[in-house]
Amino acid sequence: MTDTTPSDQQVFADLRVLTAEYVSAVRALLAGIETPVARERAARLFTDQLLPDVAKAVKAIRTAAVGELRQGRTLREVSGLIGLSVPRVDQLLKGK
Repeated sequence: MTDTTPSDQQVFADLRVLTAEYVSAVRALLAGIETPVARERAARLFTDQLLPDVAKAVKAIRTAAVGELRQGRTLREVSGLIGLSVPRVDQLLKGK
């Protein structure tokens, strides 16, 4: 795996903070829903629809990044750069 720059480390830290703030806000919003039925439906919407939509969008960004790394490199070289197995790199390139 390649070394990361201080700028990369800051982005990772920012993502952790944003995620924690986001989850905290969602939990507070859900906890504030008065009726159990509405609270359950909102929680289900979040877990069944909204989270998968976010995961799909982020996965597309990840797949594109791996695709950029693949330009002019073997799967093994890409694997070494990002610290994943060759089969996993191949899966990511196939959108899995």
